[in-house]
This record gives sequence, C-alpha cells and structure tokens, in this order.
Amino acid sequence: MGVQMNIFKTVFISLLLTLSLLVQASKAESYVYGGPKLIYYDVDEDDLQSTANELVSLGFSTAKVEANTAGLGFDIGVGTPINDSWDFEAGFAYLGEFELTATMTGPAETLNVTSSAVTFPLGAKYKLGDSKNNVYVKGGAHYWRQNSNIDTSLGSVNMWGSGFDPMFGVGAQVGDLVATYEHYSFSGVGAGAGIGEGGMSTFSLVYKKEF
Repeated sequence: MGVQMNIFKTVFISLLLTLSLLVQASKAESYVYGGPKLIYYDVDEDDLQSTANELVSLGFSTAKVEANTAGLGFDIGVGTPINDSWDFEAGFAYLGEFELTATMTGPAETLNVTSSAVTFPLGAKYKLGDSKNNVYVKGGAHYWRQNSNIDTSLGSVNMWGSGFDPMFGVGAQVGDLVATYEHYSFSGVGAGAGIGEGGMSTFSLVYKKEF
C-alpha cells in the first residue's frame, strides 16, 4: 500500500506541475468547476452474495446482505485549455455514501455499515464548439480509495480498496453550466466494498467559471 501511495503521489504531483505549466503557457483562460453528482453503484447479486459468504465464513449459520444502488456526491476541479479543441482537467470527487445491511443467524445479528469512496480524476477533454458552448468527450484516469469494515460479534469482514483506474465522460456546456455523464472503473476491491466490476456511473450538473 505504501509503495502504491508513493507512486500515486509522484504521478499526481507530476501531472499537477504539468497542469501549472500549461496554465502559464496557455493564452486562453483557465477555469474552475464543481457541482453535485448523482452516483449509480454497479452492485449485483454476485457482489452481495460474496459479502454474505465472507460473513458465513466467520461462523454465522446464514447471512443476507442488501445495499443501496445510488447516492449523492460532488466534484471540484481546475482545468486549462491546451488549444482550441483540448482541455486538461484535474479534480477531486466524493462518490457518495454506500450502505450495506447485513442480517445474520446463528447467532442472530443485524448490522448497518456505511462507506464512502473518494477519487482524484485527471483527464483530457476534446471539445466540439467554443469555450462557452460545446459538446465534449473526456478520458483519463483516477486514483481512488475506500476503507471500511463490517464488524460483527464473530469477527470482521474488510471492505477496502484503492487503485489507479481508467475513467471517461461525455458532456455538453451552455454558458457557465455543464451537464455531464462520467464512468469510473475500479479494480482490486476488497469483499463488500460496494463497487461491482462495472464501477460507478455519475450524472452531474456542473458550474464552470473562468479566471
């Protein structure tokens, strides 16, 4: 984990320095952005059953796990035009609160556990249109982290994960408002972390301001 964090910090700082140089070199105005996100978690029955199996392995006779499929979050970030068609963006996103409800028998026990993921996306955006009115596609990567446990009377099931994975998005801007869809991939997730193989999808209404 320490090595992975050091690699991420090196990559992230390098990209931020690159962004800073691009801001200074660009004749166009850079911008900040931010707004609420509606997040959909790709959690299916296999994901929930995997967590239930982990609970049974602790010594419970049976276990049933349920989870929410959507949440609310937000993102903030900064971007700069590289040329008339390309922007580079770096940001932070809170990807909502994921909640698991676990009901066990033998012994009888019911638990509610919440966990939230945060991510630092970096990406390039290709625009069709001008800086105020355009449609675009965006691609890049994001470093994410999530950490929580299901603590029971018979032991704990670890719900954690971190990684550096792809992300992409599409959107449209009219004036200072941007409507966008983004998809975040996740890998290397511990049991029950609340992220299925398909990752998370988000819909956002973002306010963008040049400076």
